[in-house]
Amino acid sequence: MRLWIGSEGKSLELLREGRLEGLHWIYETYSARILNQCYRILLSREQAEDVVQDLFVRLPAIVAEFRGESSLATWLYRVAHNMCLNRLQQGKNRNKLEWENADELAPRGQNASVELTELLSKAMAVLDAETRSLLWLKEGEGVPLKDLSVIFKLPEGTLKSRLSRARDKVKEYLEKESSFEKVA
Repeated sequence: MRLWIGSEGKSLELLREGRLEGLHWIYETYSARILNQCYRILLSREQAEDVVQDLFVRLPAIVAEFRGESSLATWLYRVAHNMCLNRLQQGKNRNKLEWENADELAPRGQNASVELTELLSKAMAVLDAETRSLLWLKEGEGVPLKDLSVIFKLPEGTLKSRLSRARDKVKEYLEKESSFEKVA
C-alpha cells in the first residue's frame, strides 16, 4: 500500500518520529533533482545514484540536523553537494565520464537534441565540480540566488560573479566546438 503524505511539514514530522512514510514523500519529491545535481558534480551516473541512495538511507538519522532555517530542498541540496565533494576528495571519482547517459539526466521539457545535450555536458565538464554544481542548480534547477547562498555558504555577489565566469567558460567551450552553431 502506498501512503502519500502530500506535504513537506507532515513528512518531516513523520520522519522525525521514525516513520518511513515521511521518507517516501521526500524521496519522491526531491530524488530526481538531487540525482541531477550529483551527476553534474561527479560526471558519473553510477556515482550520482550511489550518493542519492546514501543520502536517503542516512536521512532518517540526520533529519534532526535540519533546523528549518532554509527550505528542505535547499538543505538537501547542501547535504548532497557536500557528499559529492567528499566523494571527489576521497578519490572515488576516477574521472570516468559517462557521456552516453547524459541525455537521460537532461532537464525535462526541453527539446534539446542528443548531440546538444552531449555537447553541453562536455562543456560543463570543463568546470570544476563546485562551479558545475552552482551552474546546474541555478540554470538547470532554477534555484534562487538566496538559496544558493545558503547551499554554498557564499554571499550572493560572489555567486553572481562565479556564475558569470562559469557561463563565459561554457560559452567559450561551445564556440570552439565546430559542431556548435550560433543561434541568432
